[in-house]
Amino acid sequence: TCVVCTSPPNCANVDCAVVTCNAVNCKCGTYKDACGCCDVCYKCPGEVCVPLYHHRCTEHHDCVLDNSNARIEFGSRGTCKHVPQEHDNTNCTEIH
Repeated sequence: TCVVCTSPPNCANVDCAVVTCNAVNCKCGTYKDACGCCDVCYKCPGEVCVPLYHHRCTEHHDCVLDNSNARIEFGSRGTCKHVPQEHDNTNCTEIH
């Protein structure tokens, strides 16, 4: 079981039709931001990721902290690494 908890973004008054999104050119695909408006790049395998900033790695990869004793809430960095399918966070529940 995997649960990630964060403060919710305020998307109630967001109109995606008028939101200005930055153009993205992603090597490893995209997903929509928290409000569902803008494309965000997945981090590629081996790329630096910061869980605090909700960086997402490609399928079957997780952001593994470089220092296992590091604290996520302090912006610790990690690297997108392959995890066996039965242990990945693809089916995690994200609670806002």
